[in-house]
Amino acid sequence: MIKNKIGIVTLLSLSLIFGGCSAQGSNNQPGAEASTDSSSGSGSTKKVELRMTWWGSQTRHDLTIKALELFQQKHPDIVIKPEYSGWDGYFDKLSTQVAGANAPDLIQMDYAFLTDYANRDALLDLDTYTQSGDLKIDKHDPSMIKAGTVNDKLYAITLGVNAPGVVYSSKVFQELNIADPDTSWTWEDFAKIAKQIREAKGDAFVGSADNSGTFNIFEIMVRQSGRSLFKDGQLGATKEDFTKWFTLWQDMRGSGSITSPEATAAMTNALETRPLALGTGAMDFIWSNQIIAFQKALKDSTDQLKIQVLPHSAGEAKSGEYLKPGQFLSGYSKTDHPKEVAMVIDFLVNDPEATAILGSERGVPVNSEIREQMATTLSDTDKMIFNFVDTVSKDKSDIDPPYPQGYSEVDKSFKTLSEQMAFAQGELGSNIDEFMTSANAALSKSK
Repeated sequence: MIKNKIGIVTLLSLSLIFGGCSAQGSNNQPGAEASTDSSSGSGSTKKVELRMTWWGSQTRHDLTIKALELFQQKHPDIVIKPEYSGWDGYFDKLSTQVAGANAPDLIQMDYAFLTDYANRDALLDLDTYTQSGDLKIDKHDPSMIKAGTVNDKLYAITLGVNAPGVVYSSKVFQELNIADPDTSWTWEDFAKIAKQIREAKGDAFVGSADNSGTFNIFEIMVRQSGRSLFKDGQLGATKEDFTKWFTLWQDMRGSGSITSPEATAAMTNALETRPLALGTGAMDFIWSNQIIAFQKALKDSTDQLKIQVLPHSAGEAKSGEYLKPGQFLSGYSKTDHPKEVAMVIDFLVNDPEATAILGSERGVPVNSEIREQMATTLSDTDKMIFNFVDTVSKDKSDIDPPYPQGYSEVDKSFKTLSEQMAFAQGELGSNIDEFMTSANAALSKSK
């Protein structure tokens, strides 16, 4: 999940990959023509060199590198230099690279930031390459194409389809004779279970990680109220929504059901730091594609994770759950090699061998033919992910539009607000007022 106090960026470069310099920014407008890079020097064989950046777990790094190696085997004249890291600091670094006209050619993009980067003219318009056939999207769900489109231009291709959920230790639930939650459970049920676990397991164990600072989980509760997190470029959530959210977590904090403020501050987005992985907690909030990495991160390898939909609000106006494009893959608008960028994107989402390597680590594949081909060879964990996404799809509401520009600053302020409440700094109502004022100002400034 998306929570941190101490940002840790572990930018790595692969020594096994693949040759010298990489593509740099250019003021040239990209076209559909094949690139004519001259990095080989001899003139006999022209090699194109690309840089690709993404965030994720070690599992994702390993799988992505393996898929890129396969691409290079099939396209020996194109080399790709990976630049990967954890989530923390990823978009700060990317923003700096874009400002310096030195962003990687291929960029893993998140739905929350897509509009922001598209409006900065930082992303490659992919329509040219779908029309030329270099990037095939005819087997992709139209809703995912729509999700990657901003201002009527396609800027991003979905790498997988995900849904948010509560992941939990089946071992702890069985040990304490707690029934698996069903799809109708409520936030009250969640709090009761967390408290039950804490009381049964003692002081060194919590029912759940504190996720009060996770903006996109808060969003689910806002959607359940019938509102949206943002509306017309301002906050759509009301003071009542914020009060309900932080009161829920404050009550759980008071009963010791969730991680202490100090323990929460020590957690990062690295799954290995989460109490569920460490064996000191039983529940956490994740996106469905994270189960594979979370399972591998468990200290107790005999435990088996399960996932359920997010709790409901009593009397909710609508389901807050939605299907989200997992990570996107975009091109950099100033790449020198737009055609090759499109070829790599096409390979990672449409090639049977590449998608078999990547599996569902970034979500259920967006290509319908690929999904059918994978159905007979899924692991038990992959089956759980596919089934969970199918469950959510039956009781979801439509995803809201991409977050507006200024979201990044608002997200950071929301984390600060959650820390203020956890450490009992200030009064809830006045802290919320201050946050809402500053958030709306940041959003207005970004328009």
